[in-house]
Amino acid sequence: MSSMISIDHLDAAARFAMLSWTIAPRPIAWITSVSASRENNLAPFSFFTIASTDPLVLVVAIEPRPDGSPKDTLSNILATRQFVVQIAETDRVDEVARSGEDSPPEFDELAALDLPLSKAARVLPLVIDGCAAVFECELVDTRSFGRETLVFGEVVTARIAERLITESGDIDKNNVRPLGRIGSTFAASTPLSRRSAVTARAES
Repeated sequence: MSSMISIDHLDAAARFAMLSWTIAPRPIAWITSVSASRENNLAPFSFFTIASTDPLVLVVAIEPRPDGSPKDTLSNILATRQFVVQIAETDRVDEVARSGEDSPPEFDELAALDLPLSKAARVLPLVIDGCAAVFECELVDTRSFGRETLVFGEVVTARIAERLITESGDIDKNNVRPLGRIGSTFAASTPLSRRSAVTARAES
C-alpha cells in the first residue's frame, strides 16, 4: 500500500526530498562554463537528463543561490551561450563533490582541483579529460518554473572515452560506471541485466 501525500502542504525542502529520493538514481552533469570575461567555472548538477535525441538536446535545472541570485554556471551560460557537460564516473566522486562547494565567481575550480584539461572542439569552455563522455553544448533556450531555470543545450560535438568503445564500435555497457545521485548522496550506477533481475526475484 502507499500513502497519499498532499503536495500543497509540503514546504520546498520536503518537496525536494520527496523528488530527489524517489526519482533516482539521477545522472550528474559536470558542467564547465566560462564567464564573459573568460573566467572558468565548474559545477555538478543532478537535475539533468536528455530532452531530445533529434536534434540532440540536453536539459539541466539550475536553482539559484540561497540569497536568490543566479549561480555562476547559469550566468556564464546566458553570457556566452555555451557549456560543456561531462559524465564523470565513480572514481571522480571526490572531485565532483569538491566542485559543488560554494565559491565566489572569480574562483577557478578547474585550477584548484588540478584537473587534466583540453580545449573543446566547438565551444569556449574547457573539457575535463578522462570522463566517460563529453558533450559540447550551445544554448537553445531557457525556461523557468518557479525557482529553477531549465537550460536546454544542443550537443554540437560529443566524445566517448576510447576505453569504453568495443571493437565493433559500440559502447561497452559493462565497463561504464557513471556517478549518480540518490537524494543527497552520491551513488554508483551499474547495468542490471534482465536475467539478473529475474534471478533476484526468484531468490527473494
